[in-house]
Amino acid sequence: MIESDNTILTATLEHWLAEKLAVSSVKIKGMQGRSGAGFSAETFYIEVLYNKDSMVHERELAVRCQNQDSNLFLDASIALPYQVMEAVARHPGIPVPGLLGLEMDDTVLGEPFLVMEKMPGSVVKQSPNYNLEGWVKELPVGQRGQVWRNSLDIMARIHRLDWRDGFTFLHDPQGGEPGLDSYLRWVENWYQWMRGQGPVIPLMDMAMKYLLDNPPVASPVSVLWGDPNSSNILYNDDGSVGTVLDWEMATLGPAEVDLAWWLYFDHLFSAGFGVTRLEGLPDRDETIRYYESQLGRKVVGMEYFDLLAAFRMAIVGVRAVDRQILLGRVPANTTARSNQPTMCVLAQRLGEPEPELGKDFAEFRAAIGM
Repeated sequence: MIESDNTILTATLEHWLAEKLAVSSVKIKGMQGRSGAGFSAETFYIEVLYNKDSMVHERELAVRCQNQDSNLFLDASIALPYQVMEAVARHPGIPVPGLLGLEMDDTVLGEPFLVMEKMPGSVVKQSPNYNLEGWVKELPVGQRGQVWRNSLDIMARIHRLDWRDGFTFLHDPQGGEPGLDSYLRWVENWYQWMRGQGPVIPLMDMAMKYLLDNPPVASPVSVLWGDPNSSNILYNDDGSVGTVLDWEMATLGPAEVDLAWWLYFDHLFSAGFGVTRLEGLPDRDETIRYYESQLGRKVVGMEYFDLLAAFRMAIVGVRAVDRQILLGRVPANTTARSNQPTMCVLAQRLGEPEPELGKDFAEFRAAIGM
């Protein structure tokens, strides 16, 4: 992002938006989420005003920027979620933000970005933990589970999409036919890239080998959301799903990949953090049964996909520490790369000794405001 106050940014965006909206001028009335002091916010919000067709229009927009310096994901591009949301929007029943435009020329704002509608609704917050406080906890016990079931409905609806109908761009033909093998190659490439950024973590090498050597029976190919958890959904006041967010990890593969990711986060923010789970939320078995009823088939190999989810989260966790090292907020010799809760989950599933978290992980949590 341009390292200046917001005056230059505002003028640049106003000109860019006027072209996208095909109007003579756009006025940005307000901006939220950006400091204006050179700090590159990943997402910020603007209120815009313009005239079109003899009418005054006011809109709230979200500007989502590509993080150039410390990507969590291999070959991350802001173009991917934009293209996925475009494709999903052509299928009824899966609500995504309205899109205004994508800019891949990094000379405009200093990095590629997309602009979309700022959608109404509430997420299920992870900080503070939704099991301890927040709008889901305030619901009557009998209504809490419906929020989860509404989420599973949407996830299954995504997985029932025909990937050949507008989603073939998610398939890399160099990886072979789409499916688990192709997905694992994608994960392995992502892991090997992460592995080259710092000291080797033997537990992760062990997990990667196990995943490559022990694939379950093949499942049908689905469009994968990539990051299905309740913090990536905007819910309406009645608990129904208003908007599905964050498609940065969208790809193709078995639907079990996404289900295991949902289950991983559900477990992490309860037992994983030593927190009592909210009464009324469906437990693991209920979640799987309900999801199967919406998907239209039985799921297979969930223990394997649980390990795969933990492994993917371990990659994200290590990269999150690497980001804090890059920013100078934690020392380069921190043990938080290998000693974090996700590594404990990997160790449990592989029957290996669990690492001790210690003060380094506490310092890392403090650095990211947890």
